[in-house]
Amino acid sequence: MESEKAQEGFFVEEKNIVNQFGRYVIPSMMSMVLVGMYSIVDGYFLCQAMGDDGLTAINLAWPLLALMTAIGTGIGTGGSIIMSIRSGSGDHAGALRAKSETLLLLLMVSVILMPVYFFLIDDLLVLLGARGNIYEYGYDYMLVITFGTLFQIMGAGLVPVIKNIGKPVYSMIMMTVGMVINIILDAYFLLGLKIGLEGIAWATCIAQCIVAAMAIVPILKSKLSPKWYSLERKTIFEIIKIGVSPFGLTIAPAFVLMLTNFQCLDYGGNAAVAVYTVMSYAAYFVYSIMQGLADGVQPIISYCTGAKDHKGLVAVLRKGFTLGLCLSGVFMVGFYLARYQFPIVYGVSHEVAIQCMTAMTAVAVSAPFVLVARIMSAYFYAMDDGKNASILVYTDPFVFTPLFLITLPVFMGITGIWAAYPATQIALTLLALLLNKKRGKVHGTCIPHPSV
Repeated sequence: MESEKAQEGFFVEEKNIVNQFGRYVIPSMMSMVLVGMYSIVDGYFLCQAMGDDGLTAINLAWPLLALMTAIGTGIGTGGSIIMSIRSGSGDHAGALRAKSETLLLLLMVSVILMPVYFFLIDDLLVLLGARGNIYEYGYDYMLVITFGTLFQIMGAGLVPVIKNIGKPVYSMIMMTVGMVINIILDAYFLLGLKIGLEGIAWATCIAQCIVAAMAIVPILKSKLSPKWYSLERKTIFEIIKIGVSPFGLTIAPAFVLMLTNFQCLDYGGNAAVAVYTVMSYAAYFVYSIMQGLADGVQPIISYCTGAKDHKGLVAVLRKGFTLGLCLSGVFMVGFYLARYQFPIVYGVSHEVAIQCMTAMTAVAVSAPFVLVARIMSAYFYAMDDGKNASILVYTDPFVFTPLFLITLPVFMGITGIWAAYPATQIALTLLALLLNKKRGKVHGTCIPHPSV
C-alpha cells in the first residue's frame, strides 16, 4: 500500500532518487513529442485548407496565444517547483500552501487577462504586421481564443502541477487526449466545415478545456491548504520569482517568431514568412522534445535541492545530457536528409521547398545546442537560482536573437535569417556553460560538463 507521502506525490525513497528519472522524464518527453507532432499536423491541415495566407496569418497571430500559455506555464511551473523543494525539505504543509495558491493565482490571472485581450485585439494584430486578408483571418482566430482565455491559462498551468504531485503519466495522458481531440477537431472544422482559422481556434479552446478539466479533478481530490482561498504574500512572491524563467522559456519562441516575421517580410515578403513557418514547425518539434526532457528532470532536481542530495542531482543531469545528445544526433541526421521532403508535406511549391532547404539545415545544426540551453535553464530555475535562469532565458529573445537577425542578413541576405537560429543557440550554450562555471566558483559546486 502506498504511503500518505506517495499519495501526495512526494518522493518516498530518497536513496533511489535517480531511479525516478524514467518515471518523470519519459512521460514528459512523450507529452512534448505529442506537442511537436501536433504542431506539424496542425500546420498540414491549415496549409491544405487555406494555403500560404493561412500559414502566414497564424504565424503572425500565434505570439498572442503564446503569451497566454506562457503566463499559465510560468505560474504553474513556479508553484510546482516550490511544492517540490518544500516537499524535499520536509515542509509538507508549505507544499500544500504552494499548490493551493498556484490554483488561485491561475484563476485570477485568467479573469483579468480576458477583457484586456478583448479590447486590444485590433491594435495587437496590426502591431504584429497583419494587413488585409491576413488581418481578417488573424482577428477571427484571436476573437475565439480570447473567449477561451481561462482554458488556455488553466490548461497550460495545471500540467506542471500534475507532474509535481507525482502523476507524470497522468499528465502525459491529459496532453495526449488534448492533442488527439485538437487534431480531430482541426480536420473537422477546416476540411469538413471549412471555417478557416476560426475553426482552429475553436478546436484549440475545446481541447484546452478538456485538459484543464482532467487536471483539476485529481488536484481537488488531493489535499489543499486549509486556507486555500487566501493568498500569502511570501508564497505568491516566490511563485512569481521562479515563474519568470519558465514564462520566458515559453514566450521566447513567440518573441523570436515575431522578430523573424518582421525580417522575413522585409527581405522576402509573404513567401519568406511561409518558408519560416515551415522552418518553425521543425524547430518547434526539436525544441519541444528538449524542453520535455528538461521538464522531466526539473521535479527531481528541485527535490534533490530541498533534500541537499548533490550526488543524486549530478547523476540525474548526466543521464539527461546523455539521452539528449543521442536524440540530437538523430535530429541532425533526420532533418538534414528530409530538408526537401519535409516542406513538400505541407503542400508548398517546389520553389518554396528549395528555399526551405537552407532553413531546414539550420534547424538540424541547432539540435545539440538547443539541448544544452534547455537543460541548463531548467537546472537553474529548478534550484531556485532565478538570477542565472533569467539571464539565460531572456538573453535569447532580447540580445542574441535580435543581434543575429539584424546583422547576419546584412552580409548574407535572406540566408542570414535562417543562420540566426543556430548562431543564437550556439551563443546560448556558451553563455550557459559560463554561468555554470561562475556558479561553481561561488557555491563550490557545479553540474558536470554536458559531454560527461
